[in-house]
Amino acid sequence: MKALLIASLAWLASPALPSDGLRRERLPAQVDFVLHLDLEGLKRNDLWKQIDAHTEGADSHIDLGDLAEFQEEFGIDPLTDVRAVTLYKVESEEEPTVVLLSSTDKVDQALARLKKEERYRLVVESGIELHTFDGGDDDETMFAYVYASGDERVVVLASQKESALRAARVLRGQDVSHASSGALLTLAPEKGSFLYLAAAEIPHLDDFTPASQVFGLAQGIQLDLGEAGGFLRGHMGVTTKSVEDAINISNVLNGLVSLARLAGSEAGEALELLNGLRTSTRGSEVSLDFEYEVQRLLELLQSLDDGDDEGDEDVEEAPVEKRVEKTEKAEKRERREKR
Repeated sequence: MKALLIASLAWLASPALPSDGLRRERLPAQVDFVLHLDLEGLKRNDLWKQIDAHTEGADSHIDLGDLAEFQEEFGIDPLTDVRAVTLYKVESEEEPTVVLLSSTDKVDQALARLKKEERYRLVVESGIELHTFDGGDDDETMFAYVYASGDERVVVLASQKESALRAARVLRGQDVSHASSGALLTLAPEKGSFLYLAAAEIPHLDDFTPASQVFGLAQGIQLDLGEAGGFLRGHMGVTTKSVEDAINISNVLNGLVSLARLAGSEAGEALELLNGLRTSTRGSEVSLDFEYEVQRLLELLQSLDDGDDEGDEDVEEAPVEKRVEKTEKAEKRERREKR
């Protein structure tokens, strides 16, 4: 699982291709957890452009490390050749085992080079070619399948052979997909979504405080983050067993927002962010929505960052002030003792 997460993060990219939204026909019907990153969509929105313009020419340097070595060895630039990443699991699994990478035909070149590696093995089962790579003593063996559709390549990365075979069969149309028969999980990202998560159940949610008993009433969840019309929009929908449970969770969420307002009474403009939050209930579902203008959000974040810098200066000066105060008290005490 650790290797899968690392692989997902390593492929964050922005190719000059159309936005790649969540494709339900590429997911098994039994899927009950999905995390989707539309990387091309993310790079096309105003928020990313503003951040990119703000950091251009900055003194900080990002060391690509292994990513640069990967590009040199296999001919794929992880920062330009991937459109989207999808991590999922099916009902019978305890944790996600499959990552789907939407990429370009440069994958063909990388695969040709990978086959020359000593730890590479080809496994053929039921007509499906799986490319395996032995990670050695410390890393698990990875299974990969490449599905070609025009110039696009959908790469399956899995930590288990059966998971890789199931993913391959869905892509090949040999197994039923979520688009035709998905019942465990509702998948409905909003327009402009670049980050989407959906889970049929939320394990260990009742372990969290301070409202663990109430949040334990939650069953499923959807998180959606996107941008449209210059506004950053977020949505969290939580499903429960009853209308009463939904109302209880809504009350707790409203209470937490109120506590945040009180606790942050000295935060000034930062409290403005809380004004963008809205909670509501519809039957047994609770919704928490957020909407904020991108330009104003960046101004607030910059203001908070500047405030942190000033706070650091105060922290450095505080010890000196305290030493002066202690010295003055000591001198007064000494004069009293002499008298």
